[in-house]
Amino acid sequence: MSLHAQLSPEAVARLQAQQRNSTITSIIISILLVTLVGIILLFLLLPKVDHFTPEIVSYQSRGEEKKPTHKPEFTRAVQRQPSAPSSSAAKAIAAKVASTVAIPVPDSVVDTPSLELGDGDDFGNGWGDAWGEAGGSGGGFGSSSKLEGTLAGRLYDFKQSPNGKPISGYDIRNRSHFTDRINRLQRSRYSQSSLNRHYQTQQPLFIRYIAIPNSSASQGPKFFNAEKEIKPSGWIAHYQGQVVAPKSGTFRLVGAGDDYLAVTLNKKFRLVAAWPDISETVEVRGANATRQSGQHSPFGKTPLTYGDWFTVREGEVLDISLTLGERPGGMVGFILMLEEKGAKYRNTKSGQPVLPPFTMGPLSPEDIADLNKFRGWQWETDNVPVFLAR
Repeated sequence: MSLHAQLSPEAVARLQAQQRNSTITSIIISILLVTLVGIILLFLLLPKVDHFTPEIVSYQSRGEEKKPTHKPEFTRAVQRQPSAPSSSAAKAIAAKVASTVAIPVPDSVVDTPSLELGDGDDFGNGWGDAWGEAGGSGGGFGSSSKLEGTLAGRLYDFKQSPNGKPISGYDIRNRSHFTDRINRLQRSRYSQSSLNRHYQTQQPLFIRYIAIPNSSASQGPKFFNAEKEIKPSGWIAHYQGQVVAPKSGTFRLVGAGDDYLAVTLNKKFRLVAAWPDISETVEVRGANATRQSGQHSPFGKTPLTYGDWFTVREGEVLDISLTLGERPGGMVGFILMLEEKGAKYRNTKSGQPVLPPFTMGPLSPEDIADLNKFRGWQWETDNVPVFLAR
């Protein structure tokens, strides 16, 4: 037999009351929690709404700032105009070649004081001031733009330090002041570090061949657009790069320089041709440069100089440097030719062979026309081996 305990009516009523109170309390707590969460979310969302409004205002203020126009483009268009007179001036000066009226060029004013500083021997017959600025071909002292088959070079001034200050004691009348610097550069094989000891122009020129008629010494600085900073004496124009042999064979360089012309191939001097008063001083042992008796250059007292024979293979790449120099001021003139061993050349009336120019690019009709105007000189322009510059 088992016993079952039963609650009294009062106890049952109390339990029911407690259940109601718990239910009501749970509902109230739930409502309060929902309200609290809503309040928290409201506070969190209200700042975001505030942030959007300032952004819209700041965006509108930026839109008002886009009023300036691109006016600087007009200054750019104006800056291009000086280059046009430069090219046109070059054409005008080149056109003076065939006219004797071209003698009274402004350069003659600059040349007068430089002649007083130079030697009386530093003259010959030729074109004088027949041409002036760097043009479109690779002739003269070079073109201002890179052309096919040209070598890059700069003008260096012995009379100034690298920062453009005058060298104290440099005397253009003193031959050794020029030749000592030439010999130092020759010993270094015209290394860039040795060249950097002298003031140099910023503008490079690009040369295809060397055929510069007897002209004012101011033409060198003028071609390099440096006539205001470099006086027409005590300077060199140095070009360097690489050329490719057009065929296998044996060749030698032939040339004349007033005052100085030097050529190296693979760092070895193949020709040093200079004005007679400095030629012995700047000769390079091993270059085997010789002068042919009875063979004259177009520069008066400057004889033709023949370099030693050298052999190349077709397609062989050669490091090359070309240097043109002027010592006292006055007149300059340079020619560089190439002779191939065993080749047949026509001769002048005096029996001198007519040789082609040493060229680093194919000769254009303009180049051939300029060569044919070289007064008192003949060139071979049909059979011309091209040591193409790359």
